Amino acid sequence: MKRISLLAGIGLTALGCAAGTVAESSETNETIATSESALASASATLHFTADWGTGYCAEVAVVNGLDQASTRWQLVFDLKNTFVTGSWGGKLSANSGNATATPVDYNTAIPPGGNAVFGFCANAPNASVRPALLAWNVESSAYASCPTSSGLMPAKAALAVAMAKELGRWTPNVDLTISGGRVALSYAGLMQCGAAGCPNTKALLGQQDSSVMQYVDQTLFNPTNFSADLQASFGRQSNLMMDLARNRPGQLPPTHKLKLVGGPTDLGKGSCGPHYVFQIDDANGNPLSSAQATNMGNALCFYGYGDCGNNGYLGFMQTGVSCPPGRTCIAIDPTDGDNGSTSTTSAGSAPSYPMNRVYDPANALLNTGCITSMHKLGSLMSKCAASPSTCGYLYCISSY
Repeated sequence: MKRISLLAGIGLTALGCAAGTVAESSETNETIATSESALASASATLHFTADWGTGYCAEVAVVNGLDQASTRWQLVFDLKNTFVTGSWGGKLSANSGNATATPVDYNTAIPPGGNAVFGFCANAPNASVRPALLAWNVESSAYASCPTSSGLMPAKAALAVAMAKELGRWTPNVDLTISGGRVALSYAGLMQCGAAGCPNTKALLGQQDSSVMQYVDQTLFNPTNFSADLQASFGRQSNLMMDLARNRPGQLPPTHKLKLVGGPTDLGKGSCGPHYVFQIDDANGNPLSSAQATNMGNALCFYGYGDCGNNGYLGFMQTGVSCPPGRTCIAIDPTDGDNGSTSTTSAGSAPSYPMNRVYDPANALLNTGCITSMHKLGSLMSKCAASPSTCGYLYCISSY
């Protein structure tokens, strides 16, 4: 599972651990999505083994360009008006038109640098009608899995990163408010954003809009659940801060400031994607005491830490990630592509994005190819003009 990790340059006591194992919205930065869905050296080539005019047989050899054995591969075809009469080495989703081939039991795991062969024969109306290989993808679960229920908890972890980077603090009870039935940046939060305007924070909060349902599979991310949970979480955070102020002032989070000192840095295959490392100091820039560091956990109630939701994507722990000597740091690794259900490393002609979306405010990936969670070839498209709450994101949408 995802973790926020507490680390220190000098002997800081661990605050405990979220249940589960380390496993990745990205902060909300596309550099994370590309690093986890990077195209490695790979190939897939279609060649005809027989052709008799009104029919043919063809084979495709797909190469695993990853450094781990595959756990899934897929080939996307346009079979056109030909009709498949038989196939081997894989399963086809359709016998004509657009179709996806996926592995069978004996060739699911392709070793690094190895290949799997899929073949089929088909009837054709004439010798000029032949299929085309549109895209392919090789995936491995060796790069960790990040289970989630409708994308809720990793989305909140991503929000923790966005607010840390853009507001420089974790005071959600101050920087957020409920407006128009949604959690939004408060006046204090907007002032803290400054001229930059907190685009990542706004983009994540914008995902509460029900119009997002048009573009994202609801089993992967549910905007209605996200909005309802954020509102409940805001209430929990506010109540906790009032209770601490009245009854346990010694446990209040310190007035602090956050500084990004590392990342995105890959902690290896045991974790899901790159971490962002934030140094936490008191308001004057001095190191936190051990007690102050412990109290920082209360600042993360809104994001689901501890009794405020048991968010498996958050957890304090000591780790070997570098931190300036004598300082307290927190490392956060929110999920791939912002808040997907898995972290997928892909090799092929078109990457897969776990949420069928990626945060790319520069539109650098606009119109590039992708393979959807339904194994269809698509393109990354912007829906910003029609649905302003989606601005910053590109969605992998298939045309068929």
